Amino acid sequence: MNEATTLTGRQEEPGKRYPLWIERTLLLVAAAVFFIYAADVSAAVDQPVLGTLTAYVVYPLVLLALVEMCGRILQNIHGS
Repeated sequence: MNEATTLTGRQEEPGKRYPLWIERTLLLVAAAVFFIYAADVSAAVDQPVLGTLTAYVVYPLVLLALVEMCGRILQNIHGS
């Protein structure tokens, strides 16, 4: 059986290749934004422990979530 089928027997056709360089570039931009603004995020919170946790735990997770959402939106637009 050389044909690509799913578990339900539906025929699958290969689609266009998604340009992964877009998501990789977004991830590099998010890393650069993190390194540039982490100290500002930490300083924006008045408490030292909470500021550090916010800058080095919450802030990168928010950036990663934004990159993931942008990637999924681009995949949807691209038709992958």
